[in-house]
Amino acid sequence: MPPSPRLPAIDLVKGCAILCVLFIHSQALGDGPLFLYVVNQAVPIFVVLFGLNSELWWQARSGSKATIASFYARRARRILVPMWAALPVWWALALLLRPADVVLTRTLPLWHAAGWLSQVGTGWFVTMIIQLVLVFPLLHALARRAGTETVLVAGLACTLACVRFRFLLLAALAGVGPAPGRAQDFFNYFVFSPRLLAHVAFGMWLAPKVDRLGGTAAALSAAAFAACVAGAEGGFGASRAPYAAALVPLPLTVLLLAAWRLLPRVAGVTPAFEWLGQSSYGVYLGQLLTHNAFVFALGLGLYQRFDLWLYTAALLAGGLFFVWLGESLRRVARGGIALPSPAR
Repeated sequence: MPPSPRLPAIDLVKGCAILCVLFIHSQALGDGPLFLYVVNQAVPIFVVLFGLNSELWWQARSGSKATIASFYARRARRILVPMWAALPVWWALALLLRPADVVLTRTLPLWHAAGWLSQVGTGWFVTMIIQLVLVFPLLHALARRAGTETVLVAGLACTLACVRFRFLLLAALAGVGPAPGRAQDFFNYFVFSPRLLAHVAFGMWLAPKVDRLGGTAAALSAAAFAACVAGAEGGFGASRAPYAAALVPLPLTVLLLAAWRLLPRVAGVTPAFEWLGQSSYGVYLGQLLTHNAFVFALGLGLYQRFDLWLYTAALLAGGLFFVWLGESLRRVARGGIALPSPAR
């Protein structure tokens, strides 16, 4: 099927989010409010956009022969194949540098091939997205039958319940996986996809409205974002702060989408952000490999040894290099096996 028309605002927000991911892993911005409530929301923003794009995919094919199989096949080519291409590089780094805090077991390659990226630093996002891909057709079917608002309410209830019982979940998920330990326990919690169902459902609810976002949406989302930040800071009581913090990415995503639609295009800037958004998954995998290589070689002491802004640039350069490498391999393979593009 022909690809659905791209919405520039979505690519632009994804471009902003992938740059935020680099700053998360480089720690160049410290841990102030800008980092906590904007930069550190990059992954939840990606999840909202996943729900939005997935719902748009189904809507663009309503009445056609779109099937669950075609949805899975498309997502497998875009997510699994680049992941499988990146994993041998990670394994070569791990076997060569032998980091002390990485536990390599005989069964770990099988876990990795299945998408469970235990021991792969920052790889939890890929594992979590794979789970959401698997469950999305069910969410779409429920939305068609009961309405997107029903799915949104259910998603909010699920996410807020996960916030309420987060410590119980962390304990319950402990010890699961190929390499038990504290790092594995946190990985298990991070990849527990039900905690982000509200974000997927919100993206689904936003899908039919995304091309109409304007000044009103920007103002309302800015007010909601400010309220969530105030709540996360304890403005409505300390007990409510975790719930408000979990909701911060929802209005922030709308605010960013509306802002990019309202702002004029700037030569050299807007196209660069669009390209970063379209290539965000490839950049993510590239910076993952780059970050793992630095941590394997130098440990977390790298944060004391390097200028963190330069380290951010190094992560960006690594991400861009692997995107270039992937695209080069695709060009070489033309006429043979059609490899998927890292661009999403």
